[in-house]
Formats: sequence, C-alpha cells, structure tokens
Amino acid sequence: MNEAASNSEVVALSNSSGKVKWIVGGMLLLFAAVIAMNLPRGYSDDLSRIGKGKVAVVLVRDKNAVQSFDLMEVMDAVRGKYDGQVEFLLTDSDTPEGRAFIADKGAARVTLVVLDGNGKTLDVLSPPQTAAGVQQAITVAIGAAS
Repeated sequence: MNEAASNSEVVALSNSSGKVKWIVGGMLLLFAAVIAMNLPRGYSDDLSRIGKGKVAVVLVRDKNAVQSFDLMEVMDAVRGKYDGQVEFLLTDSDTPEGRAFIADKGAARVTLVVLDGNGKTLDVLSPPQTAAGVQQAITVAIGAAS
C-alpha cells in the first residue's frame, strides 16, 4: 500500500504542476496582451486624409536625420491631447508623395506642417521644437477651424 500511496501522490503532483503551467502560460499571455495594447500607435502616411474637415499635423521626415526622431517624440508627447480633433500623419521626404507634399505645402525635408481642415498650410515648424510650441500651433489651427 505504501507504493500505491506514493504513486497517487506522484499523479496528484503531476496534475497540479500541469495546472500551474497552464496558469503561468495564461498569465504570460495576458501580460503580453496588456503590453501590446499600451504600445504607441503608429502614424498614418495616408495624405488623402488632409482637408477632410480636421486640422492635420504632418511630419515630413528624413529617416537618416536625428531631427526627424526629435520631432516625432514631440508629436508623440502632444498627440493624446488632440484625439479626434487632429489628424497626425507622416510622409517621407524620399518618396514621390513626400516630395510632392513638400513642394505643394512649402515644407522642407524635416518639418512639421500644420494644416487647417481644408488642407491650407497654416504653419511650417522646423526643428528644434518643444511640445509647448507645437501645441500652440495646433491650438491656433483649431481656433481657425472653429
């Protein structure tokens, strides 16, 4: 009987360790999902969204310029304050769309372009910029749209 009791303990431990593995796996999956949901959203490069009634801020970036990353950090800092009011977009200066946008809007290869709801250029901000400076330009644009 001693051997039978020992076997039943092994089976019980085996079953509980299997449950623990499933619980740990489920917790890790839940943790990964929470992290993924809290990652910053990307920026659309769909410039056809300009002029559809919302103020737009377009980052004209050069992937090789540090200033582009600095401007993107500033956009990241202010974007949450304008959800639903402002379209935050980007275009690359080395693409045909980016070059056309630069020519049409009077921008440069590393700038933030603030446009009204009709797509008219209101401001072209060159680096360096602060969150406060960008917020001021957006506030003026929203006021002009009202």
